[in-house]
Amino acid sequence: MPLREPRPSDVVVTGCGVVSPVGVGTAAFGAAITSGVVGTRVVQRFPTGGYGTHRAGEVLDLVLDEDLPRSVGYVLTAADEALGQARLDPSAARVGLALGTVMGTRPHLEELIRRGGDLDGDSDWAAPHTLTTVPAKRLGLSGPRTVLCTGCSAGNDALASAAGAIRSGAADAMLAGGADELSETVFAMFTSLRALASDAVRPFDRNRAGLMPAEGAGLLVLESRASATKRGVPVLAEVLAGASASDAHHMTAPHPDGDGLRHCATTVLKRSGTRAADVGYVSAHGTGTPANDVLEAKVLAGVFRGPRRPAVSSIKGMLGHAQGAASAIESVACILALTTGVLPGSPTLAEPDPACADIDLIEGVKREAEIKYALNVAHGFGGTVSAVLFGAGA
Repeated sequence: MPLREPRPSDVVVTGCGVVSPVGVGTAAFGAAITSGVVGTRVVQRFPTGGYGTHRAGEVLDLVLDEDLPRSVGYVLTAADEALGQARLDPSAARVGLALGTVMGTRPHLEELIRRGGDLDGDSDWAAPHTLTTVPAKRLGLSGPRTVLCTGCSAGNDALASAAGAIRSGAADAMLAGGADELSETVFAMFTSLRALASDAVRPFDRNRAGLMPAEGAGLLVLESRASATKRGVPVLAEVLAGASASDAHHMTAPHPDGDGLRHCATTVLKRSGTRAADVGYVSAHGTGTPANDVLEAKVLAGVFRGPRRPAVSSIKGMLGHAQGAASAIESVACILALTTGVLPGSPTLAEPDPACADIDLIEGVKREAEIKYALNVAHGFGGTVSAVLFGAGA
């Protein structure tokens, strides 16, 4: 089915920015995730002797201001790229900022303690909202600011919130996405849950053993199609619909029937008037944990029944799990898939789990396919689930 006729009120993407363990910048990131680059490695930032793994997706090739939390530096770096691509002066309009995160700026307090410094005056970094404070000031933002702490589904939730701000007229444009940095707190949490893989993250593989923490940021510039047309900037993609849900089942385990994920996937299709058969790619949550992947495959197979199934992959096998930034970074992957026709693959997938056989997993490093729609899904602790559906930017 062809894309519907464009409307001036459509919410569109005009810029992308990304900081990831496999590359800083959209071009480097896109090349890495379609050539099988695995960015998980032995952690250099802090000792990991007491934890369930020594490896993570750590950002190493980026020089940042040491007086600021790394997460803030990631936001500023990704924002600069996204705004540059969108050719948008953030101080010239009502530009807002919506970010999803798990830890926010709190890991900076750990870093200050490791340095042996004095924490006097630094307690503000314990508050999640400070993730947006420095970027808003430096960029001269005058639009609404929001920080969403809905666990690892937060990046998608921030994108949906930002799209709502555009549709309602609360902002002329929004920077939206997510950011998180590695921390010993996150290592301790996943160690206590026995959820960490020791050597590699293998989404949907028979021998998957868990996840690895990661860090980074993904940001999109959202505005109305009318605004993009007036400014004469290319449209990369359209944000067709977003949805969120709560399973209210368990603090860490997914709902055994996947009710929240099913609701989100079917809701974004219904809200956008998109047929399931027309979705060409699904960026799965795909943590590489035994419980998540088989459940996710089951739900996706039920939503996308029939001979025309979307290609499915999880880039967490390459990046690790970037917490609240994960779905934001994966949204950039969706937009690259729409704009380039190259879908990221599954380089750590050696033996697909037979329990996941009813979805079309991308085996190998990539798949070339011209697609019109891409779905990004995410889960978080406490039963939070979110989804965002993107359309080609025709």
